[in-house]
Amino acid sequence: MNQEPINKRKQHILQAAIHVFATVGFEKASMREIAAEAGLTTGAIYHHYKNKDDLFYDAVKESAYFVHKLSEKTEDARLKTQAEMLEEIGNRVMLRMSKAVEQRLLVLLTAYALSKGGVIKEKYKQDYENITLRVAEMYFYAFGIKNPIYQKTLATILIAALDGMAIQYSLGLVDIQDQSFKETFVHFFAQSIPAYLKNNM
Repeated sequence: MNQEPINKRKQHILQAAIHVFATVGFEKASMREIAAEAGLTTGAIYHHYKNKDDLFYDAVKESAYFVHKLSEKTEDARLKTQAEMLEEIGNRVMLRMSKAVEQRLLVLLTAYALSKGGVIKEKYKQDYENITLRVAEMYFYAFGIKNPIYQKTLATILIAALDGMAIQYSLGLVDIQDQSFKETFVHFFAQSIPAYLKNNM
């Protein structure tokens, strides 16, 4: 019996799903093909996901958003300094901006959720709200911002900029290999937000 931990196996399934969706597209992808890519049975896939919609949704969300991996504390349970938190967030943003396939799939997921409507649209909307709130908590801990209105507003702007980059990468308007551009993106937010706060708070 395979003793691979559940969370590790789930990550393996998600990576296989991303590869298949990127290769053949959502409509043509099958659970059987994803299972084969993962080296698992379809039953193992269905143990985690009831259908292809759920798997597609989770695969893209997991790969594109970084906030669930952030923590205010270090591995030895020490509270991170603001500088440490800001550096970690910058690194996570750079990593997300380096995932070419996932950028395109994120754009497709948004279009899919909007076109399908119903439960998947509401789920996407709720998750987006949760992501925004988490970014507000973590990103602005790094700047020492306590005003919740400023937190959410500025977090929304950052997420909108990241998602806008996903569109531009997908269209080939910006070279995803351009490291200098990514560094400029991160530094822009790191430097412009304190300046904005200084003039408006």
